[in-house]
Amino acid sequence: MTRDRVQPTKADILVVDDMPDNLRLLSSLLREQGYKVRKVTGGEFALKAVKLAPPDLILLDILMPDMDGYEVCQRLKESEQTRDIPVIFLSALDGAIDKVKAFAVGGTDYVAKPFQSAEVLARVEHQLKIRKLQKQLTEQNIQLQKEIERTYQSEIALKNLNQELESRVEARTDNLKQANRKLQKLESELEVALEKEKKISDLKSQIIATISHEYRTPLTTILSSTELLKAYRHKWDESKQVKHFERIQSTVAQMVVMLDDALLLHKAEFEELEFNPVTINLASFFGKITKEFGVQEAIGKYKFTFNTSEKNITLNVDVELVRKILVNLLSNATKYSEKGGEISVKLFRESDRVIFQVTDEGIGIPSEDRDRLFKVFSRGSNVGMIRGMGLGLAIAKKCVDLHSGDMKVESEEGKGTTITVSLPAGV
Repeated sequence: MTRDRVQPTKADILVVDDMPDNLRLLSSLLREQGYKVRKVTGGEFALKAVKLAPPDLILLDILMPDMDGYEVCQRLKESEQTRDIPVIFLSALDGAIDKVKAFAVGGTDYVAKPFQSAEVLARVEHQLKIRKLQKQLTEQNIQLQKEIERTYQSEIALKNLNQELESRVEARTDNLKQANRKLQKLESELEVALEKEKKISDLKSQIIATISHEYRTPLTTILSSTELLKAYRHKWDESKQVKHFERIQSTVAQMVVMLDDALLLHKAEFEELEFNPVTINLASFFGKITKEFGVQEAIGKYKFTFNTSEKNITLNVDVELVRKILVNLLSNATKYSEKGGEISVKLFRESDRVIFQVTDEGIGIPSEDRDRLFKVFSRGSNVGMIRGMGLGLAIAKKCVDLHSGDMKVESEEGKGTTITVSLPAGV
């Protein structure tokens, strides 16, 4: 699927203002244009920030309590390191005297408050262009001095010999650099390959160990039922035999689900999971899954409900991955609600997002466990004897990520949990 590419930062701008609202307004405006923005609230902080990392441009408020903008600018212009940084003054003072003073202490431009976005951006861009041209001129002057020096050297009798020697040394150096770069690239690729191999090996070991542990109970169930059928089949009526056959069938189905989850997780971890989106009516799709899931559970123990804000909520999604998200959330809701209760699914639109929530009245999740809930093989510390591999939420999160969505957990231990999934409407 297509991901948004991050645009390169255009320039580093320091905004100095003692009013937080102004800082937020200016930083938001500039960042939307791709600028890197740093914010400080006073003159002393501004001088320290500039000394630490000189910016490409400074937006400087005049009226500040600790040190006004005039003094800050004057001190900047006294330093060889910072004197060439363009300073645009910001002030509600709009008199001619104030502007004259601003330019007298070294300011390059002046913006009156309240700000006009277009004016601020235009003045910033203008000053940055001037600064860029100044740097280019300086570099050209340096280059010109070098050319003059080389011309002078051309008058030396041994110039040709020296040039030949320098050319050979440079060529040899370039060859060595190229060979070194290739070696570094190979070393880097080898490290990546070894790390990936180790990650694959560790994950496989974890999956094998977990499945081996989790298969014991279902295998014991199958063995028990087959032994009973073998010993007493001729004595039992058909209904009792069917009960054990269904028990075996149900257990095998559980084992298949565990194995499918492990295989899906392996693909997701190493970005091998296919993403094939199609447009579907999410309302009818979720309603059908919730109904089917409710039929499978113990009658009377749980109350499954599905509510949607609209009957037709269409979205471009991978059907199997979205099914896996909802089924895993419903499975967790029933598994960790041993006493039963209501399990609800809600689907609705919110701005440019489609959101669905699964809420239960189960054991909840301790607060100290929530930061690691989406990690593989992670389970709550209060699950006790409830069986599980700790893959449900991890797999659901991987599927949500493939849709460029978000997933969050709200829970209160002993009262229940709500899982919220938010997908972009344009996914």
